[in-house]
Amino acid sequence: MNIYNIKRLKRMTSSLTVIIITFFMVAFGAFGNAAKDKELIIDVDPITQCAISVAPSENESNCAILYPAGNNPCTNDPECVCSTKEKYISWQTSNGAKFDINFTEGSPFKSCNYRAERDGEIRCKIKNQGDYYYEINVEGCATNPYDPRIVVK
Repeated sequence: MNIYNIKRLKRMTSSLTVIIITFFMVAFGAFGNAAKDKELIIDVDPITQCAISVAPSENESNCAILYPAGNNPCTNDPECVCSTKEKYISWQTSNGAKFDINFTEGSPFKSCNYRAERDGEIRCKIKNQGDYYYEINVEGCATNPYDPRIVVK
């Protein structure tokens, strides 16, 4: 019986080791990929046809996930979105209007079609780190473009 108990203990130890290793692999994989793809809704004024705000479709901040409380680059900037490389950001308007996006100094994307047709969206994969300001131009808006921000860690 003593040999049987030793073999059983070895099997249990091996199983427990596999479970612990699997748990840590999943936990670290999830932490390294904590930032989510972002879908942004461009709120368009029905009278002026101009963008009046840009907000995530889900009221959730990647900045809080990616940065410690004191280092959040988007503090007090509700139009700022944080993300990481290899994630996607997409935009669409609240009313389905045509629009385009213009990055003023560099772009976080390697290649992207920055123009959306009626009821369309722009969806781009992030390739570059940095802090990027951009303009949103909604078709039919006669005033200056709207200028939110993206921070890529």
